[in-house]
Amino acid sequence: MVRWRMVARAADASPSERPTIEALIEALDPEVRAAIDDVDRTLIALALQQSPWDRLRSASRMAQTLARIGDAIASQGG
Repeated sequence: MVRWRMVARAADASPSERPTIEALIEALDPEVRAAIDDVDRTLIALALQQSPWDRLRSASRMAQTLARIGDAIASQGG
């Protein structure tokens, strides 16, 4: 419920007034925040198990994917 109210307010807010990811997470239920922390720790541990080259390759692919998503959003006027 908190999430929906914050998102609704964020849609009408100027960029400087929009809540940050940290603020949105802080507004969540403590159990949800704990689950996010667990996922973060798991992802960090998995990334550290990769070789540096594999991490670089993965980061490069993610950057390319994010660029494509950004281009798609921009082409739709969003």
